[in-house]
Amino acid sequence: MSLTLLVWCALLATLVVLTLRRPAWGVAVYMLTFFALPAFWWWGRPIAHYRWSLIGGAVLLSAAILAKLARGAERDDPQPVEVSRLRWLAILILVNATAVHVLLAPNPAISEGPYWLLAKFVLLFFLIVTVTRTRDDLRIVLLSIVLGAGYIGYECTINDRGRLRGTRLEGVGAPGASEANFLASLMVTVLPVSGAFFLAGRPWEKLLMLPVAPFMLNVVLLCNSRGAFLALLATGAALLLFAPRDVRKRIMKLLALGAVAAWFLLGDPRIVDRFLTTFSSKEERDSSAQSRLDYWVCGLRMIADHPLGAGGHGFKRVYGPNYIAEDLQVVFDGRAVHNGFINEACEWGIQGFVLRMAFMGGGLLLLWRSARSPDTAGDPFARIVAMSVFAGTVAFLVSCLFIDGLDAEWGYWMVALAVAQARVFSVSTVKSRQVAHAKPVLLWRSTASGLT
Repeated sequence: MSLTLLVWCALLATLVVLTLRRPAWGVAVYMLTFFALPAFWWWGRPIAHYRWSLIGGAVLLSAAILAKLARGAERDDPQPVEVSRLRWLAILILVNATAVHVLLAPNPAISEGPYWLLAKFVLLFFLIVTVTRTRDDLRIVLLSIVLGAGYIGYECTINDRGRLRGTRLEGVGAPGASEANFLASLMVTVLPVSGAFFLAGRPWEKLLMLPVAPFMLNVVLLCNSRGAFLALLATGAALLLFAPRDVRKRIMKLLALGAVAAWFLLGDPRIVDRFLTTFSSKEERDSSAQSRLDYWVCGLRMIADHPLGAGGHGFKRVYGPNYIAEDLQVVFDGRAVHNGFINEACEWGIQGFVLRMAFMGGGLLLLWRSARSPDTAGDPFARIVAMSVFAGTVAFLVSCLFIDGLDAEWGYWMVALAVAQARVFSVSTVKSRQVAHAKPVLLWRSTASGLT
């Protein structure tokens, strides 16, 4: 057994113990089994046969149940109305997928895998929201995600994990993100969150982000994904256009540092050349970019023929090969449509696509309002966290233009973080107002008893 594996086991045991004291640590347990899943790393081979993702999810589920039982009949604090809407949208996404899978999928055996993943991710959304109730909880959850992504960046940058196939990094990642495009999507989604700690975190958090953020950025460049590069540009635009004035100067400095880091990390001119083909004419566009556009047309044809959806992998493994053969005279057993938005409608119908867009858009709207709410006035951390999650969500959506990744679990993470962020800071403001209007004698007694 290697030293790395011993450290991993010790960290897992420590996080499980911490979960007994604070349920939010259950998210850290899950993220450890996601970003550092033993089956994906050389050091994890001795224990790779265990279902660590299931174990991590079970720990988080147990933490959420125990937290709910501990609160008992205690009423929840006042919450923004958008929080309730997003919860109902998550439930409707699952209800619609269940109906399509059971009633419309021509091959339930093929649809079953994506359907159960969707159900798992909806549950994960509710679990993250349930255990994130305070500012410290939110910090734990955010750091768990950022440091997990930073670990992959460290392995790729310092230890040269993975292999370059042509100009793209392959052979490293996490569940659902083992292919270059999906790994790049994961990294560009998490990258803006690291900026929140660099701009408004504690001193040790700022120091920690100095290597972590460049590690993640380096992975994005190594993956050489068009969608990820567009997502990086969209991230910067989202931060500049939507950031509140009181934090915009800080964000502009951060973007300038990021641009300098990207410039130094861009060592292979083929990376830039590949990105520029995204905007080329049809005659100049490379075959990879052109084939994606052809597959999109096939996907749109399928939506017209099956507007209510065909279940999981409805395009990739059921109807898609037929449309590709008809339009392009190429035969595939299975081929992705390479567009998350089109794929969502192919699998779960136009109604499923509308629900998903409402879910993601509702998260963005909640974050935008939270960043400008009087509840977060004078709290740079709250506002910058809201904007960083907002930018990460925008990056995720843009990256899905080139991959079937709209159903990836990190998309659910971002909406869960939107709900948690809005609830944490609005609730903390309500409580602070209640304390401010309390009678002096009650406040004095609370202070004397050590409760404030």
